[in-house]
Amino acid sequence: MKISTQIMKKLSKIKNSLYDAIKIEYLYHSNKLEGSTFSRENLIDLLEHKQVNGEHYLDDVIETKNSLELFDNIINTLDEPFDKYLLWDWHRTLKKGSIDDEIDNIGKWKKYENRLSKTDLKLCEPHLVENNMYNLLEDWKESKKDINAIADFHQKFEHIHTFQDGNGRIGRFIILRQCIENNIDLIAIDNEYNKEYRDALYEAQTTGNINSLVEVFKKCQSRIDEKFQSYEGLLNQVTE
Repeated sequence: MKISTQIMKKLSKIKNSLYDAIKIEYLYHSNKLEGSTFSRENLIDLLEHKQVNGEHYLDDVIETKNSLELFDNIINTLDEPFDKYLLWDWHRTLKKGSIDDEIDNIGKWKKYENRLSKTDLKLCEPHLVENNMYNLLEDWKESKKDINAIADFHQKFEHIHTFQDGNGRIGRFIILRQCIENNIDLIAIDNEYNKEYRDALYEAQTTGNINSLVEVFKKCQSRIDEKFQSYEGLLNQVTE
């Protein structure tokens, strides 16, 4: 499913339609990958009624609520430069009110060394993040802008692990923006492919081979097409 910047912004004005369906689908899976306990129904209740149902950790509630706001922010800023200041703003929105906010560690590159559990992957040291992110963003400007470039950017961003926390969510929000602004079929990492995604990401980060990650992305594109096939008429109507 390809949705351009112009069409996505039009859809955002239509209540209870494809835009909200995409938002729920995207956030449910992206947050689930980070251990969120919000079900689809919980997310819908929070989106439509500002109501929290179920038992959840406080930070899960805060970051889930923030992610709904950030989704809209990303769509509203599609025409703005894709730079570190935009990423800092995204991170500030995602993590506001969380424990990281309490220790003044949001909306900026990480200050402390961080590590991923259950992996031997060595991440970028804090003092190297600024230069590595500058190079990554510059390389993106010169890239071909296809699914391979998105996969390569994603594995490098996650390897840098630029923020103290929230890198997975921010990285997948970046994928969303890259797909929309370049009219590429939407990629929402489905929780069904959780292990495949993590294994492919690890392979790409340790060997530089992005083929498996691209294949996972293609599976996720097909899944989106299947789930939102019923909205094809609306999409054609909005495109006219």
